[in-house]
Amino acid sequence: MTTHHAAGPARSPKVTTLARWMRTWVGAEGQIRGFHNHSVWGTNPATFIDFTSGHQAFSAPATAAFAEALARHPDDRGLDLWRRMMLFQARTVQDDGQFQHIGFQVGESATAGLIHNMAGCIGLLEGLRHAGHLLDPGEVAEVLAAVAANLEACRVYGGGRPTPEGTVNQEYARVWAKLRYTELSGDDRYADELEEDLDALVRLSAAPGVPDEESAGAYRQPTDRAGGGILEPAEYYGLMMVPLVLGSRRFGRRDLLDEAVRLGLHVARSAWVDERGCTRFHRYWYVREDTVLRTTTPMLIAGMGLSLYGIDEILDEVRHPELGRFVDACLATYARYQTPAGYFASATGWHNEADVAPSTAWHAHDLMFLVRHVSTHDTFWAEVFADPDRRSVLLSDRAYWVEDGVHWAVLSPETAGDLSLYGRKDRDTFGRSFFSWTDKEPLPQELELPGAPHFFVADDGIYRLDDGDRETDVTVLGELPYRGHVRDA
Repeated sequence: MTTHHAAGPARSPKVTTLARWMRTWVGAEGQIRGFHNHSVWGTNPATFIDFTSGHQAFSAPATAAFAEALARHPDDRGLDLWRRMMLFQARTVQDDGQFQHIGFQVGESATAGLIHNMAGCIGLLEGLRHAGHLLDPGEVAEVLAAVAANLEACRVYGGGRPTPEGTVNQEYARVWAKLRYTELSGDDRYADELEEDLDALVRLSAAPGVPDEESAGAYRQPTDRAGGGILEPAEYYGLMMVPLVLGSRRFGRRDLLDEAVRLGLHVARSAWVDERGCTRFHRYWYVREDTVLRTTTPMLIAGMGLSLYGIDEILDEVRHPELGRFVDACLATYARYQTPAGYFASATGWHNEADVAPSTAWHAHDLMFLVRHVSTHDTFWAEVFADPDRRSVLLSDRAYWVEDGVHWAVLSPETAGDLSLYGRKDRDTFGRSFFSWTDKEPLPQELELPGAPHFFVADDGIYRLDDGDRETDVTVLGELPYRGHVRDA
């Protein structure tokens, strides 16, 4: 039986269902696997002929999310899950001291990058902040030592301090990690750098007056100020707002909080309303002297979480009704684009797999924010550990995602493309099937998705072609409606 799910009127998403979906990707060692779709840049490992679906450090904010839920409602199974996630991230290290698995959408072919290291540190540190008391003291010390070692290894990027050549969101993320590490460890090795780093980043990156005089964006590359370039995409502003708020608290400086508010207003006032009436993040602005241009789409939906988390941090410090209303509007957007399985539509505007394939990394950022907006009740962990009993499909006219148990696939409707990616939630690599008349190796049998549904795109809608009887939820993304099975047309 197939159930079609149209957009509903809910004002906030089902966070427990999202947490359950995230849990289904966590391996026995605590690794967070996934199809690593970068729905802002429109690429994934298959784009780079990599086929990685194993752990990525960019997913580590999920450790902070589960820690906050665990601190509110202790549970033995939840503790075991979170502990494995924390220790896997802390112990999975390259020979040069950086974390392993830091390529994200490029896969394992990339072994360098500041932001993915810092996402790993932030996940570990925020996890300790919430639930460190539930770990053995030796494990806490091990995690803190891993963060310190990573921060030292990442001095290879700009000497460990902000520079005009750095990427702004990544440099702010490093300050977030240094602030939390200093707070939690009692180690003052970075204490004298923190205030200087924040001042330097504001000076290097601030783009005041975008989109209005009360707002400020941030250049992605400070060197673009002279010749023109893009400001940071909207999803990265939480990496800037949070350390500014933390710095404001630590140093008693209202000006740092004010700068965070200006960044929050940049995100809120640059937003747009899509065809469903949902509030959406903008993509980015281009600024060159007096020319200021906004791009709204293609843009992610899953992945708004860290910027909204940053706004939440602001709202903890100061009453700001406009930012509060923006958070509420984004909660409604999540709800409108959530599937029954718990994951969200990844994006709109790409008209390919970047719109439909859910990334555990971006959803980890969302879960870190959203877990704050659910009352963790007595059945939370029971629901998180429940096994999904239905197949899920997120369907568009050019690509669709399907998952069933451990199996997943990214496919194209009949004659509408050649996507044929197959993977498993318990495997570190995925594969691609090819036409039988090519000389390519066949898809490994273990990756096949038995009875995968097939669809046809007609002018008046999308029709299902196969005769499978698996209980299936179909959620549609885009303007064409789902018409059900072709036999019923």
